Amino acid sequence: MQETISAIDIGTTKICALTAEVTHDSLGNMTLRILGEGQAKSRGIRRGVVMNVPEVTAAVAEAVEKCEREMGQQIVNAYVGIAGSHIGTLNSKGVSPVDRRHGVTGQDMQRALEGARAVALPQNQEVIHTIARQWTVDGQSGVQHPVGMSAYRLEVDAHIVTGSSTAINNLVQCVVAHGIDIDELVLEPLASNEAVLKPEERRMGVAVVDMGGGTTDLAVFREDGLCHTVILDMGGNHLTNDLGNVLHAPFETAEELKLRYGTVLPERVAEDEKVWANVFGEKAERSFSRRFIAEILEARATEMLEIIHKKLEDSGYLEQLPAGIVFTGGSSQLPGLSELSREVLGMPARIGIPAAHLPIHGLSRALQSPTYATSIGLLLWGLHEDARAVHRRFAAESNTGSIDWAGQTMRWLKNLLPG
Repeated sequence: MQETISAIDIGTTKICALTAEVTHDSLGNMTLRILGEGQAKSRGIRRGVVMNVPEVTAAVAEAVEKCEREMGQQIVNAYVGIAGSHIGTLNSKGVSPVDRRHGVTGQDMQRALEGARAVALPQNQEVIHTIARQWTVDGQSGVQHPVGMSAYRLEVDAHIVTGSSTAINNLVQCVVAHGIDIDELVLEPLASNEAVLKPEERRMGVAVVDMGGGTTDLAVFREDGLCHTVILDMGGNHLTNDLGNVLHAPFETAEELKLRYGTVLPERVAEDEKVWANVFGEKAERSFSRRFIAEILEARATEMLEIIHKKLEDSGYLEQLPAGIVFTGGSSQLPGLSELSREVLGMPARIGIPAAHLPIHGLSRALQSPTYATSIGLLLWGLHEDARAVHRRFAAESNTGSIDWAGQTMRWLKNLLPG
């Protein structure tokens, strides 16, 4: 039977559904082959949060049906990305005793994680991820893989990602309405990291900045583990709105100007270069200086980069990122962003593109773009989810035979290890 993995990325500007076949080479390595792709324009979402369930449900249906038609079969289950201003994070510790005769087991690690997960949360907040940052075995810290180690006491330093129960349930409702079971809700910068980061970047210290239409997701990785996460209430739409407000142009016109002529380096634009666009109150198109458009975009982009700098400074990780920043997401494609970032942030910066070295075959040229980093990352997250068999066994043995929305058992093994 063909084994497949599906992903649904529900963003502020677009919804993307992907399905890939899992293949095995002669050495037992798993790779993916893209079977189907479907996209739809987002409706009913603002700043990453579902505001209109029927509209989002219809948009998800459009993307899913396109993907199903292309691959010739239905999507039964999928990994679904989640972000939005409702996301919160905190760090927590958990402890588990260890039977020294047998050494540290997976069950010991799970108990420690459950202890870390047992934190007091604000009303209407629930845990999405519990991710091990590092393990401590009998006082020896910095352990990455403690299984089998002889010990009396196991401690975990975990990163907890939470979200609004209301926002989560609304998002889930838009997916399950199509008969699709959710394998797991995955924080979008976690998914993006799978697609755009190099192992040495994760190990040394790097920040992923996923710039979407409504939000910008910031995640810090060190020593192969997620250390810090924050969702910023700003995105590409802020750049478009600035253009629209200053030029007195409709949002769609401002978006087209940004995409066709935009750059955040006005000094690279000729002073006499003109562009034409429709504006409010005038029948004929009006001319604008392309350099002036670039100056508007530069001002907002600089402000956004300064906010990112402040968030990194507040987190304490600003000086611990030798690999710098990797930008991804649709808004990261604005020309000049990496150069401006190096100037404002004073650290290395590059644009993260799903690379050729990834274990995925059949990526169209369109998918090889920062815009689809989260979608591709969700597939890779599923590929690396070695607990699929555990999930199926646990589901079969459960009293109800059902699986909760977050696929808790699905990520049981993955959460035992950093990154």
